[in-house]
Amino acid sequence: MRLLVTTEAHFSRGPLGEVYADGPIKYSTWSNYLDVFDKAVVLARVCATNGDGRDLARADGPSISFCALPDYHGPWQYLRSLPELKARIQRIVPDSDAFILRVPGLVGRLAWQEIRRLGRPYALEVVADPWDALGPGSLPSLFRPVFRRAGTRELKIMCAGAAAIHYVTESVLQKRYPAAPDAYTIAYPNASTDSAFACAAILQERFARVIPSKRTRIGFIGSLAQMYKGPDVLLRAFSFCRSRGHALQLVIVGDGRYAERMKVLAKELGVGDTLFVPRLPFGKPIFDFLDSVDLFVMPSRAEGLPRALVEAMARGCPCIGSNVGGIPELLAPEDLVPPNDPEALAQKIMEVTADPTRMKEMSERNLARAKQYDPEVLRQARLAFYRYVRDHSESNAKSGRGQQSTLQPL
Repeated sequence: MRLLVTTEAHFSRGPLGEVYADGPIKYSTWSNYLDVFDKAVVLARVCATNGDGRDLARADGPSISFCALPDYHGPWQYLRSLPELKARIQRIVPDSDAFILRVPGLVGRLAWQEIRRLGRPYALEVVADPWDALGPGSLPSLFRPVFRRAGTRELKIMCAGAAAIHYVTESVLQKRYPAAPDAYTIAYPNASTDSAFACAAILQERFARVIPSKRTRIGFIGSLAQMYKGPDVLLRAFSFCRSRGHALQLVIVGDGRYAERMKVLAKELGVGDTLFVPRLPFGKPIFDFLDSVDLFVMPSRAEGLPRALVEAMARGCPCIGSNVGGIPELLAPEDLVPPNDPEALAQKIMEVTADPTRMKEMSERNLARAKQYDPEVLRQARLAFYRYVRDHSESNAKSGRGQQSTLQPL
């Protein structure tokens, strides 16, 4: 059985047609589908790479191929690419046996429209909330409120018509985007902490360096391709703390089209010594970075269940996060702040960093919470979801119910 999967991630193609990942979503991610399906085709934006891909991980491989879409960025490039996007999707959908769409996103939306037009069943992986992701401050566009309402409305319709849904949160996304009463639903995070837990020696080293009189190192990991991770909120909070005489250092790991704008903002706020690291390879470099920071901050305007936060917790980092999406399912209430509120975030940072005992308690609590995401438990949940999608798709094909949908296009 051939599975079609959609993703909003960007990839690059090498000179021989090989596909490379520009982040943690590499071949090992897609190969999970092969535990149940014979083949998987990834529908994603792919650009030509300038090099040989030596520093990048392969995303394709045995039984995993890509259907390359134009590598558009932003709504206007999307509109210009729309005819070609639709043409490629119309060619690939009829040749697939089952569908898992990672939503929200425009790639998943286009595939869903074609699947629905053909009257085929589909499954969703709901990984974020467009209502939060397109909230105030997330996108510098006059059309942001329109995109926000349209994205939220469409995701609700998609969930209502899905045969199966994997939610990355325990309850948050389920409440806003409910499934149909007869749909198969399951909740488990995409994040995996296998072999990433901090050992006792790392924790002892972390506890030993937390002294109020010393400079506290604050870490952030997140894409700067959009603003929903809140790097501007963190910079403003950091500046506020500095103006109150707190000895802090900030390191921002992430890359994207807003990276230069954030560097300019840091200088304007008087915190030009903020360290900006474009990206770190997944695995040990990320773990080493997390071990080097005293406090991890995730000031997101929107989230599903953030992988970076789970990894920070697994390394025993004290963490502060905004009260959105799945973050409250991970952190204690006293470690949360309202989104898009730099002053509240600054107050929380100053409060936490002034109390070594509290930071130690946060570290231990976070590590214990992260260990609840047992890799084998997550694997069994993933297999159960894939098997349902496979069996339901096979049953639908055998019964000949692939008739035209009665739903009208939006």
